[in-house]
Amino acid sequence: MLWRSWAKEERISWIKRGHSRSALILFLIVILVGIEAVRRIQLAKGRSVTNQTIALEKLEAEFREAQRIASDWGWWDDSYAFIEGKNPSFPSQNLATSSLFDQGAAMAIYDAQAQRRALQVGLSSPSRPPDQRLVRCLDSTARTRRQLGLAGIRVICSDETNNLYVGFATTIGTSDNSRSTTATLIFLNPLVEPQFGTNLKEELNRIQAQLQPIPPAGVIATGEPLAALKPKTFGEDGRLIGVKPANSQAEQLRELNHLLLQLTGGGLIALALRLSWKLAERRQRMLLRQKERRATQRIRRSHLALIEILEFKAPQSLPSPDHSPAGQAIEGSTTTGSEPAGRQRVDIQSIANRFEQILGTARDLAMHDALTGLANRRYCIEHLERKIDRLKEEQTLLVLLFIDLDKFKSINDTYGHRIGDQALRKAANQLKALCRQGDFLARYGGDEFILILNPGDSQNASNEDDLALHAKQVAHRILESFEKSQVDSASPYRLSLSIGITISDPHHFSSEDIIRKADLAMYKAKSSQGEHIHLFTAENESNPLSDYRLFTALQQACEASLEPSQPDSFRILFQPIVNAAGEVLAVEALARWDHPELGEVPPTLFIPVAEHYRIMGRVGWQLIEATLKTFKQLIQALKVTPNQLNLAINISPSQLTKRIFFRPINRRHCSPRNLLQQHQS
Repeated sequence: MLWRSWAKEERISWIKRGHSRSALILFLIVILVGIEAVRRIQLAKGRSVTNQTIALEKLEAEFREAQRIASDWGWWDDSYAFIEGKNPSFPSQNLATSSLFDQGAAMAIYDAQAQRRALQVGLSSPSRPPDQRLVRCLDSTARTRRQLGLAGIRVICSDETNNLYVGFATTIGTSDNSRSTTATLIFLNPLVEPQFGTNLKEELNRIQAQLQPIPPAGVIATGEPLAALKPKTFGEDGRLIGVKPANSQAEQLRELNHLLLQLTGGGLIALALRLSWKLAERRQRMLLRQKERRATQRIRRSHLALIEILEFKAPQSLPSPDHSPAGQAIEGSTTTGSEPAGRQRVDIQSIANRFEQILGTARDLAMHDALTGLANRRYCIEHLERKIDRLKEEQTLLVLLFIDLDKFKSINDTYGHRIGDQALRKAANQLKALCRQGDFLARYGGDEFILILNPGDSQNASNEDDLALHAKQVAHRILESFEKSQVDSASPYRLSLSIGITISDPHHFSSEDIIRKADLAMYKAKSSQGEHIHLFTAENESNPLSDYRLFTALQQACEASLEPSQPDSFRILFQPIVNAAGEVLAVEALARWDHPELGEVPPTLFIPVAEHYRIMGRVGWQLIEATLKTFKQLIQALKVTPNQLNLAINISPSQLTKRIFFRPINRRHCSPRNLLQQHQS
């Protein structure tokens, strides 16, 4: 079933792709296979020629070796004496006892009339006479040399088992070449020896099959033409020996078989991969259909839920043959059965309207703060970025007010979160009432609001001084409105604001930079002793002690203090507290922060930063740790006990409001009254 389904999909895919395209791909594949086949055939031919050349070189080496041995034995005084009849024991004493014939070599000596005088064939014995075919080849070679009158000729012979022998026939003379005869000495050696390797044996056996006698003149040769060996080489009956051209058909067939196997294997692998890919694709389609089916079911359930929530009732006059729920209408726009098409479109339109209502409500919840109804942080940033793009085209500056409720955390801690939420709603409504047309108000954080002013009210929207004056007037109006509302209000809490103002060129600053500058200006306003309004200026940015970088550096200093290998950047000084008589009653710990770039930072700068960014608990405890460590060194240097010298430490009010403040001190078995000095007025 699976194979039938896959074959059907492949047939449909073939039809969709088009026969011409598929035929072109098939044609290209055939061409590539043909090119590869031709390449392999050429390689097979080259290998055959190379192998034949190597075999012929080996054959030539065997001829040279046979010529050397034949010359050594033929031009030897003992051989000359034997042929002259003066050394009749030469065959029994010299030939029979030589190890030259242990591997099957043969030697024969003939007189001037080509009559055999001596014969020695290796591996023969009285019970195993010499090979007669080999003997006949030796006799014919002696006659051939005598007829040709040559001093030496090459010879190839075969035995009864068609083993090939190569050798040399030479005349006989003395060792000093002073005397010679027309007698003949022939030496033959097997072409294939047992000590040869397998590959060499195969090549020599192959060349042995290619060596054949050349037909005499006048005889029509059949088969492939033979090339005569050079120098001339004689075989049986004195005929010249030739060699067939290199036959590469076997190599070519072997290469083509390999190519066919590779193509078959590659095709099977490709077929398996294609099948697995199609199965995975089908599995993905099934999963997608399941997801679509589940999504359709969810849409139906959501539709029914919308009908219940919005009290939507389907018309009773709509017939439904299959008694399906009203939500079935969303699956298509075509009508079924006797159901009127016009009424079905009314149902779909009604459902679409309900969905749009729900989407509008969800969009409103995503972009507005649920507590105050103002734009939330996300909407604020999006609006600010759109405002920046618009002001870039208008060549206008941007005015942003960062408003923070003072001591809002105290209101929450004192009166509870319900009163805190009421205070936030009250502040939001009051700020909303003060906004003019074109202004944008958003709740940026817990007790932080952002007001983006519309510069249309100012005389010159591109003049920074006019915009600064306009922004300060708006900020003063907001503060005055809040002060007046506090006088008339019966609420147990009092709301006060700190406002930071920034006027920025949208070409040079991003939304993040603008909000950061306004936040920094608000922090300056909160720490000022006069009116809680501050306009961000270039001096604020250039002063590193007023930048957000101070908070980052303070965090890094706290982390470095926890590492034993890092030097402590907090330094503690002790100021003595004396009575009227000049006696030292206690010492007060004074903290200093040594920054590698900013130098010595006084606590009047970094303590407010820690308070503002709510890391005072962490910084305070690291200062206490450093104080106790330094105080221990002090009492050891003064050689006094801790009971003889009290220690006064300045503690932040935010630390004292937390109950867990004294737990670490008690765990260290230290009395709080030895650590805290209370001064009475």
